[in-house]
Amino acid sequence: MFSLKKVFLSLITLSSFFVAATPALAASPDGFGPWADKVVSTQQGLMKNGQPVPAIRSSAQSALGVAENDTVEGHFYSLGLGGKITLGFKNGMRNGVIVVEATNPNYPLEKATVEVSPDKEHWFTAGTVTQDGQVTVPQTAGCVHYVRLTDVSNAADFGDGTADGYDVDGVKGTGERCSIRERHNPKNHNSFCGSYSAKKEQEIDNGD
Repeated sequence: MFSLKKVFLSLITLSSFFVAATPALAASPDGFGPWADKVVSTQQGLMKNGQPVPAIRSSAQSALGVAENDTVEGHFYSLGLGGKITLGFKNGMRNGVIVVEATNPNYPLEKATVEVSPDKEHWFTAGTVTQDGQVTVPQTAGCVHYVRLTDVSNAADFGDGTADGYDVDGVKGTGERCSIRERHNPKNHNSFCGSYSAKKEQEIDNGD
């Protein structure tokens, strides 16, 4: 005998399967908020075993917006050993950078160098982070709109061949927001001062 109850239960089961199989979505860019807004470039490294990093960990867009601060697949971008990513910010920063990393407890330490730039051409080393970390923007860098992270994890520390380096959950600028147009302000006399066209200034302020 035809059973509507069985059909209904089957639909529920099928629906649950698709929900479970849907990858978690990372946060969206926050515009003039303090978190990274755009992916400028990426150069993903490989896993320790020489294989490509799985697709679920390879969406650079997962590094944008507010950090979820968890280890859910799809919420972070894996640099791959020796890999790098450059992120753009609409909110210029001159104080510091906070990097949130996704690592499970008791896992070997993953590290990344942090560089900052006002224009994607002149780069200043801000420091190194181990898992979550914070660095100070060098005063000489002025107002920066770009952050470049490069994995410097020691492959020998990982017994697992699938180790894929530093996992970027989110990157946040700290302090008062600034603009590249302020570079000629007398209070910035010790900071980098480039010469840009109005078009270039607009590109920088957009974090493009």
